[in-house]
Amino acid sequence: MKKKSKRFFYSVVEEFSYNEDYNAFCMGRVEIFDSHNKSGYAIGEARFIIPAELFPKFREWIDFKESDYPIMIKWDMDVTKFVEEKK
Repeated sequence: MKKKSKRFFYSVVEEFSYNEDYNAFCMGRVEIFDSHNKSGYAIGEARFIIPAELFPKFREWIDFKESDYPIMIKWDMDVTKFVEEKK
């Protein structure tokens, strides 16, 4: 018997920054797909900048996971001030 898929599916897409000030970070987006939407495209995305040391666990936590309800995380925080402190 095939396991029933849940409605929402998450995919982590890592992106590259040419700014050397951000070498200690990984950045990208988490795309969210809805099985009720037949377009094949993500219905939304969340942008992230995360310390590189935490990225593997972050990816493990969310990449290729499914859920019955969408995940909502919102932080309004500017990381540039922390990058500037490290210079």
